Amino acid sequence: MSHQNLDLLAAMDPQLQATPDVVLVGTRHDPSHAQRRCQQRGISLTKIRIALAYGRHEIHHNDERWTLFSRQLRLTPYARYESELTGLQLIGRCVGPDADSSAVVQLKTCKWSYRLRRH
Repeated sequence: MSHQNLDLLAAMDPQLQATPDVVLVGTRHDPSHAQRRCQQRGISLTKIRIALAYGRHEIHHNDERWTLFSRQLRLTPYARYESELTGLQLIGRCVGPDADSSAVVQLKTCKWSYRLRRH
């Protein structure tokens, strides 16, 4: 997958323009956890924004989870990247919007769910 092509496609997608800002907060005991995991797993900010815009959103315990399924990607501009994006999971919390600020997603971690990927 060409990351540059994905970035260019994402830059033109109005759906991604409406996504909230993303902050990698990690955990209380490991503040750099999310940043390290994204780097280790090859998860870019563009992929995170795609998951926020098109992924299935669930509340799981006290956290929120966004998961990209192939079914959700098929009717999007990212259909040709389905095999590379399917299974991306984000775990965190959306805070705001307040009167003074817009919504922000605070990510604790991001990962690939390999059981959702087809080979």
